[in-house]
Amino acid sequence: MSRPVPRQLLTDAALALALLAATLGPGLVTGLLSPTKPGDPTGFLTRTGIPADQVWWVCTGLALAGVVIRRQNAAVALVLTATGTLGHLLLQTKFQLLDLALPLVMYTVASVSRRRRYVVGALALTMILAYFAMLGSRLDVMHVQKAAVAEKRAELNGVKAQPVAREGTPTVTDTIANIPVEALVDTGQAVLEMWLLLVAAYAVGDGMRTRRAHLLAVEQRTADLARQERQSTALAVAAERARITRELHDVVAHGMSVMVVQAQGAAAALDRHPDRTATALQHVIEVGRSSLAEMRRLLAAGRTESAEDARLAPLPGIDAIPGLVDQLRSTGMRIDLRIEGAPAVMPAAVDLSAYRIVQEALTNTLKHAGPDAGAWVRLEFDPEFLRVEVTDDGKGLAEGVDGCGNGLRGIAERVAMLGGTLETGDAPDRGFLLDATLPVELRR
Repeated sequence: MSRPVPRQLLTDAALALALLAATLGPGLVTGLLSPTKPGDPTGFLTRTGIPADQVWWVCTGLALAGVVIRRQNAAVALVLTATGTLGHLLLQTKFQLLDLALPLVMYTVASVSRRRRYVVGALALTMILAYFAMLGSRLDVMHVQKAAVAEKRAELNGVKAQPVAREGTPTVTDTIANIPVEALVDTGQAVLEMWLLLVAAYAVGDGMRTRRAHLLAVEQRTADLARQERQSTALAVAAERARITRELHDVVAHGMSVMVVQAQGAAAALDRHPDRTATALQHVIEVGRSSLAEMRRLLAAGRTESAEDARLAPLPGIDAIPGLVDQLRSTGMRIDLRIEGAPAVMPAAVDLSAYRIVQEALTNTLKHAGPDAGAWVRLEFDPEFLRVEVTDDGKGLAEGVDGCGNGLRGIAERVAMLGGTLETGDAPDRGFLLDATLPVELRR
């Protein structure tokens, strides 16, 4: 049961008073405005048409109470209003404006109930009870009229009218059999107005309930779509950040490693070989500039105003691996590059990933394998896959190191994203081995 809202209660109370005023107002105004003749024994209530029967006022109170609480407890309101309205129908043979409280509460029940079949059952029961209440009222009036006619005839004939006595208690069958057919038909015609009002109230209320349920479902669906959109955006942003992080790691780690080695060589040859120092410093400048340019390209990819420039900037690929090898050879590192098979045009993701894998593997060799370590790079082209193998003859994995640094994790993510396989660890003889197989046909 919902919590009562003062504004709703005041509104429904005003509506109940309006129904009562609309019912009694016309008679009250007529009675007040009509002149009273001296000696007229007619009372005020009779002139104004205000019922003096206490039962009528009790039924009126029940009906109006149902109107007041209809939005707080619709089921109880329907019971109260139906009881009051049926009581009115038993006391009179025609509808009053006050009886509109029943269709009003029926509308509320249909608009808030979650189970339609219960409302339909309540509607059918209310219609049946309304028919029998009005039938009972009409039969009572017919009985009174017949008694009055019989008494009048007896007075005209000079005979005192005697009530007809019946032996035994009448049964339901006897009662139904004694109901005139005209009374049944007239009652059906008279109650048809209330039936139409009840059915219309139910239809409008059920339509409102269905519309609210539809709007709620649409709002929920919209909220779900918005939440899914936010989640998709967040996942896309996270994936892009991870991609940029991998790219930056590869660029910075490689560039800084080469620059450090070249700077150390320049410092060592500063006194004895000035020409070598100049060459080494020139290499430091070139590597620094290329690394900065690639970093700018990666960072500009996330900015709207520089997105077009970022897309136009060339991405390194397999064709750039020989230049990468030559760049590292300039540091004094021994590198053997072997290409097996016929090079073919690769998908952009495979092309870039192959370059980054070789770059990360050679950078790790430069940083961790030792000063005299050499490396072997083998690219095997196949119509179905590209195999990238990088080995070195350095120190291999240090004791207690699992070989899962940021660079190798980035390579593993690249390979997994492309649906390939990756093998890393100590080489069979000595040093470190990195073997990646990338499928040419990417997974969809």
